[in-house]
Amino acid sequence: MAAMGMPVAVYLPRFYTEGMGLSLVTVGTIFTLARIWDVITDPVMGIVIDKFDTRWGRRKHWIAISIPILVLSVWMVFMPNQESVSAGYLLFWLIALYVGYTMLAIAHQSWGAELALTYDDRSRLFGWREIFVIAGMTVVLGIPATLELTGMSSQSAKVASMGWFCLILFPLLVVPTLTMVPDTHSKPQSSVPWAEAMKVLASNNLLWRLLAADLASGFGTAVSGALYIFVAATYFKLPEHASIALLFYFLASFFAMPMWLKLAYKVGKDVALKIALLYAVVINLGLIPIAQEGSVVVLWGFTIAFGVAFGAAPTLLRSMMADLTDEDELRSGQKRPGLFFALLTTTNKLGAAFAVGASFAILEVAFGFVPGGDNSSEALDGLLVTYCVGTAFGLFLAFLSMLKYPLNRTAHDEIRRELEQRQKTE
Repeated sequence: MAAMGMPVAVYLPRFYTEGMGLSLVTVGTIFTLARIWDVITDPVMGIVIDKFDTRWGRRKHWIAISIPILVLSVWMVFMPNQESVSAGYLLFWLIALYVGYTMLAIAHQSWGAELALTYDDRSRLFGWREIFVIAGMTVVLGIPATLELTGMSSQSAKVASMGWFCLILFPLLVVPTLTMVPDTHSKPQSSVPWAEAMKVLASNNLLWRLLAADLASGFGTAVSGALYIFVAATYFKLPEHASIALLFYFLASFFAMPMWLKLAYKVGKDVALKIALLYAVVINLGLIPIAQEGSVVVLWGFTIAFGVAFGAAPTLLRSMMADLTDEDELRSGQKRPGLFFALLTTTNKLGAAFAVGASFAILEVAFGFVPGGDNSSEALDGLLVTYCVGTAFGLFLAFLSMLKYPLNRTAHDEIRRELEQRQKTE
């Protein structure tokens, strides 16, 4: 899943502009529209997962259905016939890919809220999930990096190689999940009217703070993902280093994840998250005064330093959302992690969509940047500033959303105690 998502965010926007001939504004708009479609599908999927099940459980059948949809969509998006590519083609198949991803991601993430129940166990579970996410990104990035070392540096070859990786491994790796992980069935809910339950959801201030943080961090991370290859190849003029440096970005994140988990155990998830976000803001703004054409040291130093913070926000926000499902269950009497993780998935996608659309539009309209063309020094400086400031802006807004967040370990332990007491009396 992560091996597919990384090139969608990092390689495909550039591939469909430089490689397939679509304009920056067109590609940015299409990615935005496809993500906005998820505003409809994600909450619906979350509600369906929470409410209906089969004899296999609530999630396994959705994961099984998602795989053929993803396999077909990956084939069409990653290995297109250039003569068939148009704005409509990209929009249709990108939406199909996102529909399959929605089925898989929401079922997968909401499952974790029931596989681990305590404050630290959830950090551990979602932390290890993020380690595997980063591993998937790292392995798939090794493919274009290897192609560059062997002289096969065409964009179409790189994108197709990552597509084949997903086509082969999606069917194979879903099997142990479906056969070895226990799923649960829907339990009779407390008799809370649906309208009343939705009012509780709408008035849950902690939920909206987490969603705002996820939207903002998704925006910042997506600006970085969409523009990194442009910055490395066009601003630094080091295209041969781009994929390999990005590979080490994820390796740095992989090795840093245990540190973020230990910090979360020690000071709490919200504090660890704020530290990671501020660190990333400083690293990105610090690149502006030291970046210079041809500087291998600066490109690699920045990439690895920024990579250290990559896994913290996705891990801690998902673990915090799992804790919040307990708080919601205590307040509403309903168990609905599918809906909560659907909302979290939606905000992250929206942040990513706005990031691609806004950053591409700014580059083309405000700075006159041309992908793969001759660019003025003003256009190149605009590329660097858009990358650094856009990334830092999103991450800093996420930091602001987490100020004085009250659902800490003590509060969650009390919620779990009250839930367990309620279950004993029912």
